[in-house]
Amino acid sequence: MRPEFLLLMAAALCVITAAAHSVLGAQRLLAPLFAVDSPITRSVFARRVLRFAWHWTSAVWVLVAAVLALSAHGYIDAPLLIAAIGAVHLIAGIADGILTRGQHIGWPLITIIGVLALLAAYPSLQDII
Repeated sequence: MRPEFLLLMAAALCVITAAAHSVLGAQRLLAPLFAVDSPITRSVFARRVLRFAWHWTSAVWVLVAAVLALSAHGYIDAPLLIAAIGAVHLIAGIADGILTRGQHIGWPLITIIGVLALLAAYPSLQDII
């Protein structure tokens, strides 16, 4: 498969993962967490920080998707960056799968993003190494 296609697939999965992370995480993790009466969840400041940090992660994922898509279209030529994005996603996806015993819905998507990015970077890395 062409590296450009692999990068676009990885970018699309990043956007899908970011959207699921924001929506499902807010519903299934943040809402139940905020329903618990504790000093942290009573703090308006802490609640705002948790919401911000949660959705910020999703925004960064969209930014990663933009880097992958721009790379696919030739606007960014940084195979080491793409390989790093791939490696981090692959390692995180596998770790997530192991640590959650496969119960977290995100681990397969994160792992696939990593594999796609690494496969896309591989031909360019051969020229560098």
